[in-house]
Amino acid sequence: MRWNEMYIAGTGSCFPQSDYCAQAVAEGRYDAQEHEKNGYRSISIAGEMSAADLAVSAARPALARSGHAGDDIGLVLHASLHHQGQDHWTAASYIQERTAGGRAPALEIKQGSNGGLAGLVLALSYLSAHQGQDAALVTTADKFCPPVYDRYNSDKWMVLGDGGSAAVLSRRGGFARVLATAMDSDPGLEEMYRGDGFSDAPFAGGLPLDLRERKREYMDRVGLPEVALRCTAGLQNVVKEALGDAGTDIDGIARFVFPNVGKSLVQWDYLDTFGIDEDRTTWAWGSGIGHAGAGDQFGGLNHLAETGALAPGDRVVLAGSGIGFSWACAVLEIVEAPEWEPSDA
Repeated sequence: MRWNEMYIAGTGSCFPQSDYCAQAVAEGRYDAQEHEKNGYRSISIAGEMSAADLAVSAARPALARSGHAGDDIGLVLHASLHHQGQDHWTAASYIQERTAGGRAPALEIKQGSNGGLAGLVLALSYLSAHQGQDAALVTTADKFCPPVYDRYNSDKWMVLGDGGSAAVLSRRGGFARVLATAMDSDPGLEEMYRGDGFSDAPFAGGLPLDLRERKREYMDRVGLPEVALRCTAGLQNVVKEALGDAGTDIDGIARFVFPNVGKSLVQWDYLDTFGIDEDRTTWAWGSGIGHAGAGDQFGGLNHLAETGALAPGDRVVLAGSGIGFSWACAVLEIVEAPEWEPSDA
C-alpha cells in the first residue's frame, strides 16, 4: 500500500545490558557450534527491568524527538510476545500513562516477531482514517528470561534478547517518510510453534519452553523444503509489493533492517533471497542484541538514526516475519538525518 504524507517522526530503544556469548559458551550455557553458526557477540539482558518498563524507556525519547506533545498522540499500540511484568494486566495502558498520557485508545498486538511492523501499518491506517488525529505511538517490548525461557536453548537458529523499541508515526512530518507497506500471512504454518494439543493453564508442558521440539515434530511431518518454500514466498511477497508501490527496487535501497536472527538464518532467509551484502543490513548491530521479538525493526532503524548512518534521500527497508505465520515490509525515504544521542538505557 502506498502512503501519502505519513512519517516516522521519532524512534527510541532500550537494550540495557550485555551477556557476552563467548562467556556463555565457556560456562556451558551455550553450545559452541551454535555460537559459531549464529555469530552473536552478545545478547541484551533486561536485569531487574520489567518488559513494560523497557517499552516506556524506549517511548520517552521517541516522543521527545518527534516534536509531538502527549496530547497529539491519538493511538497507542504495544506489541509483545511474552509476560510484560504482571498477570491479568494491560501493559499498553501502563506504557501510555508513563509516556504520552491522555485518553487515546491503548491497544495491544500479539503478532509475534511481526508485531512492531504490524503496529506501524495499523497506526498509519488509523491516522489515515481519522483526519483529526496527528500522531500515534507504537512500542514493543519483551523479556525472555528464566524460568520460562532459556534464551540460548529454547529455540534454534537464534538467541532471544531483551529490549524495548518505539516509533512515533506522524501526519505532520518526520525524519523518514513512509512510502509503502505490505503484509501477508500463511496461517497454515501456525502449528509449527503450537505443537500438539492445548492446555488449561500456561506452561503445562514444563519449563523452560522447548520450542525446538515443537518445530522438530512439525518439520518431520511436513518437511523442511515445504516450510522453507512457504516462508520464503511470504517474505518475497511483501518486499516485492512494498518496493513496487514505493516505485523502487532492491538496488535503490541503501539500508535493510531485518530480524536479529542468527547469522546463518540471516544469510539463508534474507541475504541470499534478495542478493544483498551484509554491510547493507543492521546485522553488525543485531549481533550484539539478539532477537528481541517484535522490536528488531524499530530498534535497528533507531540504531541507524543515532549513529549517523542515514542521509537525506536514502531509502530504507524494514522487513520481517512472525510466528503464525505473517510477514510485513515498510519502505522509508529519509527526509533529514537525525542528530540524536543514544537512547539505550
